[in-house]
Amino acid sequence: MPAPTDLPAPARGPGAAPDSACRVWYEAHGRAVYSYLRFHLSSADEAEDLTADVFLRAVRAEARFDPARASARTWLLRIARNALLDHLRRERRRQEVPLGALRDLRSDDPSPEERLLWEEEVGRLFSAVAGLGARDREIIGLRYGSGLDTCEVAEILGLAAAAARTRLWRALARLRDVLGS
Repeated sequence: MPAPTDLPAPARGPGAAPDSACRVWYEAHGRAVYSYLRFHLSSADEAEDLTADVFLRAVRAEARFDPARASARTWLLRIARNALLDHLRRERRRQEVPLGALRDLRSDDPSPEERLLWEEEVGRLFSAVAGLGARDREIIGLRYGSGLDTCEVAEILGLAAAAARTRLWRALARLRDVLGS
């Protein structure tokens, strides 16, 4: 049986529900897609709407999914990346993430002091990430926002694994420089 991260498109027979592929993919990969989008968007509502759009696009393009070329997760995150780029082009706005909008990223039951320290640290980190170039934000978002491994990031970006590792290493070095100053 395939691992949940490599689920192929469900078989579509005459009796299959039209949304069966979307349901299977959403259950297996919905959180990763949402997390990737949430990392790049200032509101949880925007990320949820765009996540729904990603799965709608996936259902419409299901016939083009080829498990020999990429895993379902990689394919869906590539769709998510394209949907995000389309969304940002439409919005034509600079990305800024207010701390109040990050409630869904908080850890469970922290003390008020821990929450304050966490908010300060997250604010500092997001400010530093916002100061990076778009390519650096993208690769950091794919790797750490979605929890993808470097090979999956490379597939999504259309790079060799070594090139993705180098690009990520350089982006993290620039992030450390921004955080250190």
